[in-house]
Amino acid sequence: MNNFKGSPIPDFIGSLANLEYLNLSNAGFSGIIPHTLGNLSCLRYLDLSSYYNYQFLQANDLHWLSGMASLHHLDLSEVDLSNVHGWLHQINMLPSLLVLRLPYARLQGGGINHDTIFSHLNLTSLYLLDLSHNFDLNITLPQWLFNLTSLVYLDLSYNQIHGFIPETIVNLVHLQVLDLSETIMFGKLPESIGNLRRLQHLRMQKSGIIGRLPESLGKLHSLRELDLSENNISGTLPKSIGNLCKLRTLDLTSNFFNGGVDDLLNGLSSCKENKKSIRHGSISEDMDGLIQLSLGSNRFNGTIPDSLGKLSKLRTLDLPANSFIGTLTEHHFANLTDLSYMDFSYNLLQLNVPKDWVPPFDANGIMLCSCRIGTAFPAWLKTQTHLTNICLSDTGISGDVPTWFWDLFYLSSLNISHNNLSGTLPPSIGGLFTIDLSSNRFEGLIPKMEVDFLDVIDLSNNSISGPIPLLFASALFIEVFSLANNHISGSIPSFFSSLTSLVLLDLSNNNMSGGLPHFWKQTSSLAILDLSNNNLVGSIPNGIVSLANLHSLHLERNSFSGNLPSALKKANQLVVLDIGENKLSGILPSWIGSLVSLVVLRLRSNLFEGSIPEQLIKLSSLRVLDLAQNNLSGVIFPHSFGGFKAMRTERSQLLIPKYDQVGIFINASVFGGFLPTYNYLESLPTYNYLESLMISAKGRQTEYTKVLFLVTSIDLSCNRLSGEFPDVLTSLHGLIFLNLSNNLLNGKLPKNIGDMNQLESLDLSINNFSGIIPPSISALSFLGHLNLSHNKLSGKIPSGNQLQTLDASAFYYNDGLCGFPLSDCTSETPAQGPLPGGNQDGNQDWFDGLWFYMGLASGFIVGFWMIILFIMMKKSRRICYFQSIDRVFDWIYVKLVIYFRRLKSILTRGN
Repeated sequence: MNNFKGSPIPDFIGSLANLEYLNLSNAGFSGIIPHTLGNLSCLRYLDLSSYYNYQFLQANDLHWLSGMASLHHLDLSEVDLSNVHGWLHQINMLPSLLVLRLPYARLQGGGINHDTIFSHLNLTSLYLLDLSHNFDLNITLPQWLFNLTSLVYLDLSYNQIHGFIPETIVNLVHLQVLDLSETIMFGKLPESIGNLRRLQHLRMQKSGIIGRLPESLGKLHSLRELDLSENNISGTLPKSIGNLCKLRTLDLTSNFFNGGVDDLLNGLSSCKENKKSIRHGSISEDMDGLIQLSLGSNRFNGTIPDSLGKLSKLRTLDLPANSFIGTLTEHHFANLTDLSYMDFSYNLLQLNVPKDWVPPFDANGIMLCSCRIGTAFPAWLKTQTHLTNICLSDTGISGDVPTWFWDLFYLSSLNISHNNLSGTLPPSIGGLFTIDLSSNRFEGLIPKMEVDFLDVIDLSNNSISGPIPLLFASALFIEVFSLANNHISGSIPSFFSSLTSLVLLDLSNNNMSGGLPHFWKQTSSLAILDLSNNNLVGSIPNGIVSLANLHSLHLERNSFSGNLPSALKKANQLVVLDIGENKLSGILPSWIGSLVSLVVLRLRSNLFEGSIPEQLIKLSSLRVLDLAQNNLSGVIFPHSFGGFKAMRTERSQLLIPKYDQVGIFINASVFGGFLPTYNYLESLPTYNYLESLMISAKGRQTEYTKVLFLVTSIDLSCNRLSGEFPDVLTSLHGLIFLNLSNNLLNGKLPKNIGDMNQLESLDLSINNFSGIIPPSISALSFLGHLNLSHNKLSGKIPSGNQLQTLDASAFYYNDGLCGFPLSDCTSETPAQGPLPGGNQDGNQDWFDGLWFYMGLASGFIVGFWMIILFIMMKKSRRICYFQSIDRVFDWIYVKLVIYFRRLKSILTRGN
């Protein structure tokens, strides 16, 4: 703990022949370790570690250790040993070694698996071995480790060590600490692990363990820490775990456990270690008793027993994302006086406590997302004077937020989203790090707030109005800024272009106007930009599309004009590009094929012209292509669509990702190149952005969000494209929606059109296709919408599967089609009807409906006046007509008089 500022270790130290203890740890030395240290033959303790300095030592070999026959303790933590080959054999020359610490030493394999080491293993006296955090140590779990019977502490965590945990682990009878976190273990925990009776700490977080837990775990009565989080362990919890009375930490988060937790909680709550003892009038603290219980993200079900309230030493209670049901009452918290954090979020739980309830705890974090807590704002929160994190999202509360809640002094993270809260936001809010008030009914202006440390602000889906305050120009650490679906007005402030930490900016569905800032810092972290459905004008700046981290760009439903920005060709990280429903023009450039990461390309309803570039073939990850309602012309190049590899995969072959792998930009977990949600903030793991897209299919436009990652669509409708149906489209076996309507396409439909067996919607209306409908179309068993109207098709309509359920309008206005659902093929009735089936999106129902109602109105008018003229033209007809009206009137009058007299008589008798 000194600072020698990167100086090398002096050679003279090697001349101190009688030296027994040498500690140069964290002293700022760097360079190569001098071999002269090997002269210290009396040395028993050597520590060259450098955990807290930016200066690091290196070693090219460890042969100099051979002169230290008396060495008991060797710590080379953070020393660079990447160039040392055979490091284990060189350390094996230390017969007296008891402690070996080599974490963060950049170790390679080094012969660690060689069987030859068994014959002259000199490390049998080791009681502490730490090889953790050597991320390149890619080896099979060495079996000789389990011959080191003196081991008390074994840490192999955060390596690429892989293999099975053998039954011979029972040999390590003295073991107290075993850490295999973030290694690659196969199979189950062996039953023999229950024989390690001295084991106090078992850490195997994210190590690949599968199967059920062995019942023998309940024999580890000395166990104080059990961390098996983020594995693939399944089944119910062994009842014997409730006997582990000395447990301080139990973390089983993110597994596949099921069943109830009654045995666990009832067992632990009966342990005397989990009850506070009172000695000499004061509460006695000891080192035993459960302080952390983490069971989140599993499949636990059933009710939570009120024996939970007897775990009086509990500080952290983490049970989110399970299937717990039932009601939590004040009895569940009766003795939890030390509780500082609780999380019951995302269960089917209801909190039912008295209105005047005063919790026995004063917590820092209370997370009740998606729990039912009643409609009234919980008054008991006022007693939590140290509250820093709170989530009451989707809890069913309504009405105004009480004033005292906005004044909670320590509050740093606030989520009360997805409720029915109303009223005007306060003029100012304290110094929060994260604030999520989205999906409520709040009104008023954006409050003033301290933004120096603001990370997330989400006020979306409210009725907030006014401009964006300039105070956010000082929010240098902000990562998420969302005001979507409000009434925000004014222009987009230029300071957004300078907030380099900003990852997500969502101002969609507001009343913003003006142009976009032209200059954006290229060091920006901006990954998602959504400005859709505003009144923005002008050109799209090169500065935005050239941002290196930009992955999702939504500018649709504005009034942007001009050509596509040239800098877009460099946006090779772009996954979603939606600039539809604008006034953009020009040709589609060939460089659009350089956007190799694109999954969604939506340019519909613009003024683009020219042909579709052949370079689209390079977009192998593309799943949604929408170029509809432009002025595109020319033929569809067959090979242009052959490169859409992502559209060839059938849904049954898709691998559904785990929920925690939703961040394609942070965790680089790609699902077909695209995922519906993004989790960007490692420090804020609960914030997700849900990608949304409008897709025209089945004769209507639909917004897709949660299932967007399953959608594959091609829409080229309402252009002037010519040529034949591209045969290559039939190879897109994963395509769900295809719309080529309202073009100039001709020729025959491909015989193998039935190969597109995932199609749900096919619209080829208003073209010039001819010939028969291929029989293979009957193989499209998912087809729910078909429109072939307004073509020149002929012959008998194929039958079978979904074709039997389709409306006749799907085939109208073809010259020679016959068969169900049209007229029989022996009839001469043409294949057309009053309800043609195409509009500018391939369906003209609105147009023909207009003619229908005009005809209906004109028919009514003509018929009415014909009757009037018929009556008026002859006097006898008029007299007869009006006499008929008089008779009807007289009959109604008589009936009413009789009815009221009878009613009056009944009422009189009743009195």
